[in-house]
Amino acid sequence: MKNCTVFFNGRIHSMDQDGRVYEAMIIEDSKISFLGTSEEALTHKGGAGAFQVDLGGSSVFPGFSESHTHAPGLAYDTLFNINLYDALSQEEIMEKIRQHIEANPQKEMYYGRGFNTSLFEGAEGVLGPRKERLDELCPQKPIVLSDFGGNCMWLNTAALKKYQITSDRKCPPGGEIQLDPQTGEVWGIIRNEARVFVPYQEFTEQENYQAMKWFQDMMLKNGYTSIFALRPPGTVEPRTTLFDAFKVLEDRGELNMRIHGARDIDASGDLDAQFAEMEETRKRVKSPLMELTTAKFFLDGVVEGLDGYLLEPYTEQAGKGSCFTGCLFWEKEKLASAFQKAMEHGFQIHCHSIGDGATCDALDAMEMALEKLPQGDYRNTLTHLQLVSDADIARMKQMNVIANAQVYWHFKSPVMFPLEEKLLGKERAEREYPLNRFVKAGVTVVSSSDFPVTPDPNPFHAIQAGVTRNLYHAESFDMAGIEDMDDETYLLDKGERISLTEMIRSFTINAAYAKFQDSVIGSLEVGKYGDFIVLDKDPYETAPLELEHITILETYFGGRKVYEKKE
Repeated sequence: MKNCTVFFNGRIHSMDQDGRVYEAMIIEDSKISFLGTSEEALTHKGGAGAFQVDLGGSSVFPGFSESHTHAPGLAYDTLFNINLYDALSQEEIMEKIRQHIEANPQKEMYYGRGFNTSLFEGAEGVLGPRKERLDELCPQKPIVLSDFGGNCMWLNTAALKKYQITSDRKCPPGGEIQLDPQTGEVWGIIRNEARVFVPYQEFTEQENYQAMKWFQDMMLKNGYTSIFALRPPGTVEPRTTLFDAFKVLEDRGELNMRIHGARDIDASGDLDAQFAEMEETRKRVKSPLMELTTAKFFLDGVVEGLDGYLLEPYTEQAGKGSCFTGCLFWEKEKLASAFQKAMEHGFQIHCHSIGDGATCDALDAMEMALEKLPQGDYRNTLTHLQLVSDADIARMKQMNVIANAQVYWHFKSPVMFPLEEKLLGKERAEREYPLNRFVKAGVTVVSSSDFPVTPDPNPFHAIQAGVTRNLYHAESFDMAGIEDMDDETYLLDKGERISLTEMIRSFTINAAYAKFQDSVIGSLEVGKYGDFIVLDKDPYETAPLELEHITILETYFGGRKVYEKKE
């Protein structure tokens, strides 16, 4: 006998190609079998006598897809380590570290994540905080802290000694040991691929289960029923923990999301060996809810670390000379070969690309790879895209490359924008984070948080940011909000605003398309899975500056309620 539920008396936004809105929906054995009026649904074959849910006039949308998240996000730091994401000054950062050390004297080593270099002053605001700050708090035990973006680590002297990080130690390609510009001594910061010097933090199976359960609960609360997961953030082992921990949830019958994942490709490693390992992992973890689909490439760093790769040099204020542009972490021919191998093995490509130089070289390499491959539907992705030339936006359209945008960042952040303006110059900073340029060019845009880089992945924060290109969630910056979406204080290029529909599609059908899942999720249509969310307000009847306050009342996965907001 089929498991059948009728949902009626709602405003069901299908987000299908025609934008149809229905009153009622029937879900049988996890899939949608009917959409129409409430009267039709209650008398429809399969609906009469079925379990009935009165939506009470609430608005319903497809379940959201998170298209770039580092699972389990902040779980390890919230449950076991030092969480620095909500620290808004260098004093708060130091105080939180001190409190954790004093509260956990039994620990032999301290880990954490979330510090923001831009909150420090002088040279530390660019190079990162010095080791001496941590030495003052704990000189005997190692301290290892990852920054909010996961691009660098801050270590005290004990940690530097433990891992033999010295001024003359050779770094792998794309890595850097920050040295004092005056003395040449180790500063206390290591960047990007130099992070391999620090072994991954180990957790028990039970701790991994706790972390993934915490993560899933948080994602369901935010309306996500599908995620694209990358390696765990900070100091956690990236290749096994991700899928194995989700597998524990699945084995217990507790996995209530569809998981697609990626594995990082090492620029200095043997490509054939890495793709062979990916093949084995894909076979081992594949299940109805979980699959390894993608090869992740880290092409450059970040502007704030002066290792985002630009077409034009950083400003003189960056202190790196008049010709400094950063650099690509890959040799272009090897990158093209890696792209080709990935697609030959049936893996999608997902590239971290901050600077316009990195995006340009990535597209060059992709063109080289595609010339050697048969025509196909590859749906590769570039993500972050802080700076992109118009010519390369056109090339992305030509090659059907998807723009994965962290729209949460698309405004003049009071924390980040002053440093970006200093390093890029006013004109370039004002043009960062294109959005409408992608839409107008016909590039498929998906939205994601890069959680925990964005510490609160509430999709309605991003939806408001995309519609307004202005400040949202002002309390997270300990400041008052704005009353006019054209207020220029934090407005970032209002010509890059996109419509509410485009923003919702970026979290639903576009995100499903990017994962080759658009035939089964992403919109509410007959034959697709019944993954959906119930909202307290209809976004189409909500003022732009109020979108961030929309609340998810319920989340359904395959027609089953997996989250309900508590009073």
